Amino acid sequence: MKTKFNGILTLLLALVVQISFAQDKTISGTVSDETGPLPGVSILKKGTASGTETDFDGNYSINAKTGDVLVFSFVGMKSVEKTVGTSNRINVEMTGDNVLDEVIVTALGIKKSEKSIGYAAQVVKAKDLTEVKTTNIVNALSGKVAGINVTSTGGSVNSSSRITIRGVSTLSGNDQPLIVVDGVPIDNNSYGRSSNGTSSGVDTQNGMADVNQEDIESMNVLKGGAATALYGMRGANGVIVITTKKGTTSEKLGISINSTVSFNNAYIFPDYQNSYGQGNNPYLFKYVDGYGNSNALTTGLGGLDESWGPPLDVGLEFVQWDSFDGQPKPWVSAPDAVKDFYNTGITTVNNISLSGGTDKATYRLSIGQMDDKGILHNTDLNKKNFGGNVNFQLSEKWDAGFSANYVVTESDNSPSTGYDTADNNNVISQLVWGGRQVNWADLKDYQNLPLVETGNNAGTPVNWNQAYNNNPYWMLDNNTNTQDKTRFFGNFNIGYQISDEFKLALRTGIDTFRDKQTRRAAKGTSGNPDGYYREIIRNRTEINTELLLSYNTDINEDLNLSLNFGGNSMSNDYEYSYRGISGLQLSDLYTLANAKDGVTPVVSEYISKREINSLFGFGSLSYKDYLFLEFSGRNDWASVLPVDNNNFFYPAVSLSAIISDMVDMGETFSYLKLRGGWSKVGDAGPLSPYSITPSYEYSPESWGTTPILQIQSTLWNPNIKNQDTKEVEFGLDTRLFRNRVNLGFTYYDKKTEDVILQKNLPNSSGYSSVWDNAATITNKGIELTLGAKIFDNVDDGFKLSTTINFGQNDNEVNNIDDDPTTNNGVLNYATYWNVSTQAREGQPVGVLYGTTFARDDEGNIIFKDGKPTQGGNAVLGNSTADWTAGISFNASYKGFSLSTLFDGKKGGEIYSQTNTWGRLTGVLKETLEGRETGIVGDGVMLDPTTNTYVPNNILVTAKDFNSSTYSQAIGEAGIYDASFIKWRELSLSYAFKSSLIENTGVDAISIGASIRNVAILYKKVPHIDPETSFGNSIGTQGLEYSQIPPTRSISLNLNVKF
Repeated sequence: MKTKFNGILTLLLALVVQISFAQDKTISGTVSDETGPLPGVSILKKGTASGTETDFDGNYSINAKTGDVLVFSFVGMKSVEKTVGTSNRINVEMTGDNVLDEVIVTALGIKKSEKSIGYAAQVVKAKDLTEVKTTNIVNALSGKVAGINVTSTGGSVNSSSRITIRGVSTLSGNDQPLIVVDGVPIDNNSYGRSSNGTSSGVDTQNGMADVNQEDIESMNVLKGGAATALYGMRGANGVIVITTKKGTTSEKLGISINSTVSFNNAYIFPDYQNSYGQGNNPYLFKYVDGYGNSNALTTGLGGLDESWGPPLDVGLEFVQWDSFDGQPKPWVSAPDAVKDFYNTGITTVNNISLSGGTDKATYRLSIGQMDDKGILHNTDLNKKNFGGNVNFQLSEKWDAGFSANYVVTESDNSPSTGYDTADNNNVISQLVWGGRQVNWADLKDYQNLPLVETGNNAGTPVNWNQAYNNNPYWMLDNNTNTQDKTRFFGNFNIGYQISDEFKLALRTGIDTFRDKQTRRAAKGTSGNPDGYYREIIRNRTEINTELLLSYNTDINEDLNLSLNFGGNSMSNDYEYSYRGISGLQLSDLYTLANAKDGVTPVVSEYISKREINSLFGFGSLSYKDYLFLEFSGRNDWASVLPVDNNNFFYPAVSLSAIISDMVDMGETFSYLKLRGGWSKVGDAGPLSPYSITPSYEYSPESWGTTPILQIQSTLWNPNIKNQDTKEVEFGLDTRLFRNRVNLGFTYYDKKTEDVILQKNLPNSSGYSSVWDNAATITNKGIELTLGAKIFDNVDDGFKLSTTINFGQNDNEVNNIDDDPTTNNGVLNYATYWNVSTQAREGQPVGVLYGTTFARDDEGNIIFKDGKPTQGGNAVLGNSTADWTAGISFNASYKGFSLSTLFDGKKGGEIYSQTNTWGRLTGVLKETLEGRETGIVGDGVMLDPTTNTYVPNNILVTAKDFNSSTYSQAIGEAGIYDASFIKWRELSLSYAFKSSLIENTGVDAISIGASIRNVAILYKKVPHIDPETSFGNSIGTQGLEYSQIPPTRSISLNLNVKF
């Protein structure tokens, strides 16, 4: 792959040299409005794709011939056309336009006028995405688009993020939008280690994070079916269309250098108590194991993992984990130990781009590197991006172009997450159990700590608690999770203008990667004293080829007709291989050949191929440029469905009416558009290539040395069909008071029927489950965007504007198979302790279901012997927020720019095992209550003499109360409201005036500072970040335990253009 990419780069450089000799007459000048120079004005040669834009000071230069017409356009300004004459300088003064008509990129990369589309679409510009830096571009969308929901798995260097649009419309499989880069779909999955019980494994970034943020020009979020139907079954969950930066015509080579350094610190911590130390006896501490052995210092079995022990900082002394001489040491608190356990992570991002061109060809090349050192010891992520695109105007009729992106991702260690009883590799879980006198920094120099015998001729450094955990620093250095991934994605396109009305275009795109991940456990690891080595290799290649014939004509001066017909062929090949050994012969040698005597390597492989062939057509009819009708239809033939049901048709229609152009609305309404759309889209849900045909897999058993094949446990269903989503949406876009205020509103109602789910089967069938169409999901909601120019060019150029985004969604699932012998109206995703994530009849997808407190008819908790009792099972909450919102402010004055963003979510619940076990172990501040006096729980108890409930009056110790209330036996105790408000972003930048840098050879310089995750202003769940999740699948939302805390990032940025 590297050789192939080097060849492409060589070709690009050769082209750059060639086209740089084809210079025409250079036209230059300044573009301004009544307040001064205008940066970012687009200048195009009419009838071509050649163009440029003005710099920070409104200056531009472009190659053109005498007689060429230059078109100057800028959002909110009237377009200006100038004909090139004998002068080489053309200055332009632009004036405001009451009608704002922006061009946006829609489905299949088609550019359309904003006023012509009859559905909701929201564009996020590059400045809004990159002004405040983040290592995962998905996170940059939080609060900036109405109707989307973004969650993250935590503050790991390699953490993934999840994004959904207009709720969840499937019960399993992928529920995230399709990501399209320059017309080519790319994979956005996260391929971390699979969940195992309560462990969410090892997290890795989702595929969208591989797109170089500095290459992005804009993102257009297509939300509803009317906007995405042209993508067929792949657009059922919405589409995010990413347009990258292109080269422009210029008289010289343009060079842009962008450099950022970020300092990242964990900023949400549990509020610990610092008054009582380790143990379960408030008067005495002995460093012994849980079985009463007193020789813990030599066996390494010592250390109770609770903090119900003696009081700290009162002059007591005890033998502790580091009493290597056997003498007592002061019993003192370590209040900052957890905070100090996290490092200051440092992220450096450097990018350089070269761009330029003539009217015959334009080009842009970029190189980027990100080096991210995590907040956890010995965790890192390194990413290198190489990108380039070239566009040719081969002749008056022929045009062509191609783009190439090569990404290298490397990590020497991505931290484990969740709770894994197999090897306790998530060091964060120790912080929930650790004694409050433990100073974690004392464990860091583990090379100089005594070794304890683990029973297999392997030693491991002593730890504060050897019974359940290894030294955390030793684990982070030795039990590593590596990743080595190379990825290439790009496209080639060519077009032929057959006539003024007809054009034929061909585009082929590819997205391919190889991802190798390893997981290591050293000899001496708790739970795996012999160690292990595992490696996973994934290879994935997807190719999309698309042909499009376009027809556009003016029927008369009032009517315009556009018709398009085309086809797409998608081919996806995926290979997965796993190899592992459980037991190492030699320490520190991680190969399959180093298997312990008697250990046979476990090997498994999976190969799949899927295809989708499609035909589609779409068109539009406009009347007097104020009434627009758009229509489309696409038919997919999908290989993952049975032959008799593998083709399906997706139609869509939308209408847009510019009322302000039809009637005079006075000065109040500068612009008013009414719009509406209807669509039918769908997909194959979670079905994989072998879901619907009989297939075999290797059995873990064998006949001697002969492998045994067994039939899959899921019964195939030859009658299954695709799931369909019908959606209607209505809305309006308006701008008031000469564009000082803009408002967008959308109401949508969508219903997904024949939802595919895995129905349970009785044991007598011989199978565990069967795929079937057996549910309905509805999503209804509203989206609101509001923008206002509070101050516009007052006091010599001061500007202040604000934007509000709001989205509300109601989700409900119905018609789940209610056969009591199978699903009984429930789809269970996973059970974590006594809480399950489920889809239940009449409830939102992703409810939290589990054990409750027993209560009387008045709702009081019923106590017995002073402790709360367990009731039955019930719905405890919903993992999805009721609504999301964001508000931003942007100010500028004489080269200074200040921006800030607040966002939040209302409603939804989260189950926090950190809170549950933090109360059980006595480490959290709430456990101080009743330490000396005991606790009488608030509730009722049964009076045996009257057989009635009376107020509870039985006093129990704080330890007994918390241990009974907050054990995982009662799931309700760990449920919290997940609402929050965050001060998400703050940035300040300065663009130097041209007079300060003239004669330096530099065209523009800007410097900036920014903060991401400034503060959390409001939350109802204590001790944790309410925005976190256990993973990215539907069934892991609303769950938390030992997630790496989010980081506050302070960044410094320098941008220089030559």
